[in-house]
Amino acid sequence: MTLSNFAWTDKTSVKWFIMLPTGHEGPYSLLSLIKRKMSPEVKVWAEGLPEAILFKTAVKKSQEIIEEVIKVTEPAEEDEIPPLPIPSREIEFIPPVPETTSYEEKTDTSPEKNYKFQKVVGLVLGVTLVVFFGLKEWVQTQEFFSFNRATGMSTELHERINSHFKFDGWDKKIFFKEYVPADMSRIWLVTSSFQTCQIEASFSSVKEKLLSNKDEKIIFKASARIKDHLAEFSNFNFVSGHKMLPGLYEMDLKAHSCSWDGLAPKLVNLFKTPDPTYVTRMKVVLYHKGSVEFISVLDKLINKKVKTELKTQNQEELFLQDYQQKLQTLLAISLQIEQLLLDFVESPSVNFRKNLKTAVGKYTRNYGRFLTELVVANEKYFNELEKSEISDLINKRDYEKIIRINSKNIGLESMKLIEQLQTWKKPNKKDLAQMETKIIQKFEALKGSLNQRIIEMTEDRTR
Repeated sequence: MTLSNFAWTDKTSVKWFIMLPTGHEGPYSLLSLIKRKMSPEVKVWAEGLPEAILFKTAVKKSQEIIEEVIKVTEPAEEDEIPPLPIPSREIEFIPPVPETTSYEEKTDTSPEKNYKFQKVVGLVLGVTLVVFFGLKEWVQTQEFFSFNRATGMSTELHERINSHFKFDGWDKKIFFKEYVPADMSRIWLVTSSFQTCQIEASFSSVKEKLLSNKDEKIIFKASARIKDHLAEFSNFNFVSGHKMLPGLYEMDLKAHSCSWDGLAPKLVNLFKTPDPTYVTRMKVVLYHKGSVEFISVLDKLINKKVKTELKTQNQEELFLQDYQQKLQTLLAISLQIEQLLLDFVESPSVNFRKNLKTAVGKYTRNYGRFLTELVVANEKYFNELEKSEISDLINKRDYEKIIRINSKNIGLESMKLIEQLQTWKKPNKKDLAQMETKIIQKFEALKGSLNQRIIEMTEDRTR
């Protein structure tokens, strides 16, 4: 078809394409191009034309038809077409493939569309910021320690546990404190860590540390899952013995398959995972009134045994047994105080003063008072021995002095370390690392002295 016999009357609909160096745009109606006052030098093409022509040529050829159409009816509002530059060079004409998509379905690049897009982006950004700061504020409201009272747990014990534990960080490592009910039917392990893990544990009674009239070996195993700060052992597999008795046990524990427990710790620790496993061996007191009361009851029980067995057994041997037990008790207390101080200096220093106050409170409640009470009870014990018929009592007073001196040394060295910590306002990592080394050195000396005394006592008993 030539230009002269092109059917212009058929091209008043949306059939025209604008030819640009970068490609083509359209289709548009020729009327919309005329009303936009597009550059006359821009080339356009319509289906049926053998090649692209200048826009002014198309206008000239169809002017009469366009004017007649304008008089008959006003076309529907057309989308605006941005100003187009005059091509700077001739381009090879490649007729575009006619599109079947209607004009209304073409991508709208008008300023109005861009404005709507910007509004959507702004709205999404605003909502994101609101959600972010809302979550941040919500997380701050969750910074407290709390757990639900377990079945069989007394209200008094539940309140005592809640008072012992405080919130000390979303990424706090696991460290357990043990509790049992009066009927010894289960064991609760409580931690301030926000982790959930599978736990396997083995318990073995320490010799002569059971609240029982006869000495026996009790070994049992148990497993549980820690959730909401609490792991409960209620099913025991006994290897030795047939029931759990109050006393001092050595616990071998492994926690694995750990993950953050709850939405808040998951959000805060989004790019950090907890340690995959946690393995520890520690001595635990399984007595419903706590470790301090346990030691007091154990001492009374030992004294009762001493009084009973003094009549039938060698008084010298009983005395040495009691002395050795007190040395072992001091050694266990040293280990626990050392662990308390190491846990403190290894914790984040963000809330240093607050965490120090909590650690000092734990030391005073659990160990400071006990050491004082042990010295008083030991003095009373030796006063009672004076009324007995035990031999060589004057020389045995040296044993009382050893217990008193070691008890005071443990308390004195612990308070020196605490007082040094109290002089710090906000220590750096180097300060804390040096303090950690100092704690280890001090307690190695204390434990070494106690171990030496225990060895000497063992040799005395075998002579």
